[in-house]
Amino acid sequence: MSKDKLLMIVNEFPPTGASSVQRPLKFAKYAVKAGWEVHIIAPKKPVRKVLDYSLLQEIPPETKVYRVAGLGIKNPEENKMVDANFEDTAPQSKIIKAFWRFLKLINDFLFPYDKQIGWMPFAYWKTVKLINKYKIRNIYITAYPYSAFLVGIALKKKYKDSIFWIADYRDSWQFGPLLDKMVLPFRFKKICRTDDRVLVTCDAAVFVTPESRNIYLHKHPWLDKKSYYIPNGYDEDDFEGVIPKKFDCLTFVYMGKLTRVYGNPISLLEALKECNLPKYQVIHIGSISAAFLQDIQRIDKGVYKFCGYKNHREAISYILGADINLIFLNDDPISTFSFTGKLFELLRAGKPILAMGPKKCIIEDLLKETGAGKYAWIKDKDQIKMKINELLTDTSSFSIQTDIIKQYSRAETCKTLLSIYERGQISNS
Repeated sequence: MSKDKLLMIVNEFPPTGASSVQRPLKFAKYAVKAGWEVHIIAPKKPVRKVLDYSLLQEIPPETKVYRVAGLGIKNPEENKMVDANFEDTAPQSKIIKAFWRFLKLINDFLFPYDKQIGWMPFAYWKTVKLINKYKIRNIYITAYPYSAFLVGIALKKKYKDSIFWIADYRDSWQFGPLLDKMVLPFRFKKICRTDDRVLVTCDAAVFVTPESRNIYLHKHPWLDKKSYYIPNGYDEDDFEGVIPKKFDCLTFVYMGKLTRVYGNPISLLEALKECNLPKYQVIHIGSISAAFLQDIQRIDKGVYKFCGYKNHREAISYILGADINLIFLNDDPISTFSFTGKLFELLRAGKPILAMGPKKCIIEDLLKETGAGKYAWIKDKDQIKMKINELLTDTSSFSIQTDIIKQYSRAETCKTLLSIYERGQISNS
């Protein structure tokens, strides 16, 4: 009997080094381990400035990777684009502000979905060739970029029930954080129409949290029978042989982005100043908007240390060596239902977690369930201070449940993904 075959269309793939590459990379890795024949279509050139060539070593040698050229445009620096959309972080000059608004109009007109739309026709034609050559039925397309889903729509029109297409929403599209403020109204309407068409066309839709799935179900109850929850997770292999980084003082580590969309660290820094702690530091691995960095520098006395991007294993050494690992979420309704991509690696690291975000959040529930840390409203400095003191002085407040965390291993989440294809095969046989 021949192997099951899976064709993955993945725009953000190693050597691109953003956290977004981890989910499809691990799906590919564990699909191969499960005996599947995996084909991957990815851009010839990385689509982001952040690169991590060490991730190339994680692509199974049995995997067939096709690097396809195209007209996609490398994504600009996200922090600058986000800041320009909000009054408190936008350029103060009226001339520069008017220029940004003009650029925004042109951008929303030329790129109604995202700047990788020019790569998608090339990915489509390559996909058609591979389907015809290898008789592939199972198709996996992940977004962001959401324009990747256009390939799925076109493939379904051509092949109909001959293919089984899963649309993997790493983030909600039309319900994304602050999306209505980030794009102009005409573009927002187009996104909603196209997103709805994706859901009608795909054979299955996968979401990273139960709540993000429920948001879509509230709008489209008929999605219930073909939508699934598959969380992000951690890969046990990533921790093998990694030596925890040693620090010479009490150390808080944050791994991720800091922008208007992802949360503001100011309340934490102010709370730490009032905790009467001995020498301490806050280490940030990832990226930060210039506006936030300026705010931090105004109140910080040298405890915040921005380290930029680190390769994946080095970043893990930081979270393994931390006294407390940090999570920041924005204080908005969408973040109430968000799991950050790094959450599950932090759970696996086994160090106390302090998460901050909206008043209510599903992360708080998960931290209670796993015993992995504490949660505070990101705008409540006193509550943050209280949670820090609890983690540092009350050992009973941290009692991690390793058995619960194992369900979030990448091996387990991949099994769930493959089972959807297997059920689709049976239902259409």
